[in-house]
Amino acid sequence: MEPRSRAAVRKAWVKVGLMLAFPVLFLVWVIVVVPATAIYDRSHQVFIECTVQSARLYEGSKRYVPFRVIIETEDCGPISVARGVTAENQQELADDIEPGQRYEFRVGKFERDWWGPLRHKTGASFKAEAYYKVVPAPGQ
Repeated sequence: MEPRSRAAVRKAWVKVGLMLAFPVLFLVWVIVVVPATAIYDRSHQVFIECTVQSARLYEGSKRYVPFRVIIETEDCGPISVARGVTAENQQELADDIEPGQRYEFRVGKFERDWWGPLRHKTGASFKAEAYYKVVPAPGQ
C-alpha cells in the first residue's frame, strides 16, 4: 500500500470537516437563530397598511397551527393571522374582514424586513400578530 500524499490527506480532512460542519450549522440555526428571530419579532413590532381583497380560512396542515385566517391584500400579498384564532371564531373573523377596506397589520420587524420579501417571492404569506381596520380621519 502506497502512502498517501499530503494533498490527498488534506483533501480527506476537508471533506470530513465539511461533513461535520453542515449538521452543526443546521443545529445552530434551529436551536439559536429561529428562536432568536421569534423573540426579536415579539419585541420589535411594526405596522404595515394594506388594502384587503378577501379573507379565507386556512386549508393547509392542521398539525402545527390548525386555525388561522389568510387575508389576501392588493399591496402586501397574503397575510396569515393565527394569534387568537380558534375553531369557534375562525369563520367569524374571516367574515368580519371587509374587502376594499384598508387594514393595519402588526408584524415583527424581522418578519417584515427579512422573511417578508422571501415569502412574497414564493407566494407564502406574512405572519401578522394582529390587525386593525384603518378608520379615515374626519373630513377625508
